[in-house]
Amino acid sequence: MKFFKCAAYVLFTIMLCNLGFNAYMFRELKKSDVIITSDPAVQLLRQESAMRDTQLLQGILMIHHDRSIHQPGSQQMCPVCEAIKQNGQIVKK
Repeated sequence: MKFFKCAAYVLFTIMLCNLGFNAYMFRELKKSDVIITSDPAVQLLRQESAMRDTQLLQGILMIHHDRSIHQPGSQQMCPVCEAIKQNGQIVKK
């Protein structure tokens, strides 16, 4: 019986410590002392990844155009379709 009483006291103490720590962390995280500035390298990385994604998508659309998966002149980002629209040579099947 003594063991269970001691275990209950220890668990209660751990629970109180955990509750106090959570309250402390909540208060610290709510503070707005930290000023986050955007790093130029992060902005450059975002631009490069957007360009890479665009190039990949255009490559996929060009393959779709070659395989006749979409109609000529119907896709917005397909370079071949855009060239057809600019030249005014839309040929419908």
